[in-house]
Amino acid sequence: MRFTYVVLLLLSLPLFAQEWQQQRIDASSNPNEWITKTNQWINQYDQNRQFEKLALAYALQSEAYRYSGNETKLIETVKEGLRFAKLADSNIASALLRINQTWYHLQRGQLQQANASVIYAIEHAKASGNEDLFIEAEILHAQVMQNAGDIAQALEILEELNRDANSSIPKLQVEFHSLIGIIYTDVGAYDIAIEHTKDALEISKKHLGQWDVSVLQYNLARIYQQAGTFPKAKEHFEKALAISHEIDDELGVAYAMFRLGTLELEEQHYERAIENFEQALPQFKAAGAHPMEAETRLSKISVYLATKQLKSAKQELQAATSLINTLDSQELSQRIESQWSLYYEQTEQFQQALEHYKRSVDEMKAVQKSRQDKQVQEILVRLEIKEQETTNQLLQKENQLQQLALQEQKTSYYLLVWIIISAILLVVVISAFLIQQWRAHKNFAALALKDDLTQAPNRRAIVQRCKNELEQSHTQNRSLALAVIDFDYFKSINDKFGHDAGDHVLQRFAEVAEDSLREQDGFGRLGGEEWLLLFLDASKEDAERIFNRLQEGLNSDPIEGVPEDYQITFSMGFTEAQSGDSFDDLYKRADDVLYEAKKSGRQRLVIA
Repeated sequence: MRFTYVVLLLLSLPLFAQEWQQQRIDASSNPNEWITKTNQWINQYDQNRQFEKLALAYALQSEAYRYSGNETKLIETVKEGLRFAKLADSNIASALLRINQTWYHLQRGQLQQANASVIYAIEHAKASGNEDLFIEAEILHAQVMQNAGDIAQALEILEELNRDANSSIPKLQVEFHSLIGIIYTDVGAYDIAIEHTKDALEISKKHLGQWDVSVLQYNLARIYQQAGTFPKAKEHFEKALAISHEIDDELGVAYAMFRLGTLELEEQHYERAIENFEQALPQFKAAGAHPMEAETRLSKISVYLATKQLKSAKQELQAATSLINTLDSQELSQRIESQWSLYYEQTEQFQQALEHYKRSVDEMKAVQKSRQDKQVQEILVRLEIKEQETTNQLLQKENQLQQLALQEQKTSYYLLVWIIISAILLVVVISAFLIQQWRAHKNFAALALKDDLTQAPNRRAIVQRCKNELEQSHTQNRSLALAVIDFDYFKSINDKFGHDAGDHVLQRFAEVAEDSLREQDGFGRLGGEEWLLLFLDASKEDAERIFNRLQEGLNSDPIEGVPEDYQITFSMGFTEAQSGDSFDDLYKRADDVLYEAKKSGRQRLVIA
């Protein structure tokens, strides 16, 4: 997982005017010192009831804990900070805390939770109006997609940022180059990956802190290791290790020690490899870094099998199996099945060896299927050849044992029955697995397009639909219109009745819009209290009816937490698409007339 740890720093924000950016860098080089400092700030701001500064101090402290490798304290700090960020209605603090929460989930391989956290981060960053913070959250979204194996989506996000958004902040440049390097590594383009990672490393050395440099040294070493350039890999792992020791980053030390152990394993220096793995394992367990704990146990098993320490191998196999069964990782499942097969082969239990090998092959096929968009065809061909050779060897040994145990006349019959039953079971298992994966993928995709609070389509979903419908309207000569809605004095609702009441207002609007709009129309939450509506074949004359219907529906029944006599209003800007309009053109017109509605007294509709 540390290989996917793109350098992620928080942006220059007003904890103390414009010193926030420098504080990020200082915390990277001296995390323990900054944990102490932020504790002092937290006590001070808590006593003075300065909730926004308190939330920002918690955000800084959570990152310092991440730099020190203390994952337990990190998530505790994030949870406490989010409480005060909500009290202060601070979108900046909320975005920063959600970013650190996302990294916590990625560290544990919890991809669904990571995706939910980063969607919150994007919404808060957009609502804050801080463009650089929004870019940071979008890059992290691409990181989550890369971890989930959706390389195409990750690249789409990065390409859109590269085209539409620019930042001169070195931290964001480092994040961008580093993630591009990881993606190119995934598809085997090591030369390009090294080039991008070196660019990120140079920027980091000039402008960022020691923790960031150590992560990039580690990332560069991983690329060299996968490319088979072991001397270079060892050189950069040792540099990452030295920096991690210097800043007391215990988790960083564990990552570097583990990878150096894998290099020793590659060179068959088994004693040194085990020493490294034994030093890394306790820290991974303490930090709850379960995928890395599993990786370390699998590497120890490889050493024990290579040195014929079968008792130790079995103990480690049992521990690793229990752990991997709790993780959603096809790759780890495939590797543990392969290790069990090798163990049973060495103990001459060929029936069990064959069964585990078949499971290993099934898992390998599932992994290959999930990576259809990666350029690994040559590797797959070599794997298929190796699988066939090993299968043939195990089948030959199995047949020899059966011939010794059974009469020649019965052997063919029993073997045929066994093959038929195995084939049926194999089809059932594969079908169940594919159905499970399809459901999981469907749920994950739906989560990424849904607003968590209102269950309405989120910004990404409604904007993409608008773009698609606009393109079709140009080709089909069909009319299309957009409306942008923003609640009037929404902050006063939160201030007077509490944020829960504000949440209920947004939920009521989503219900009213769902009931009031036609099936062919659409709506979605852009963020905060702002909504985007899409209308097909709707004229300017329809706009006022739509506006009144939504306004009446919003106040038709009491809303929890809001007094019954309190009237909730909103303003609406409406515009029709013209020939040659892009989505940005259309949205800007609607937003401009929404601004006119606000200026001219609110609670009204203005048509462009």
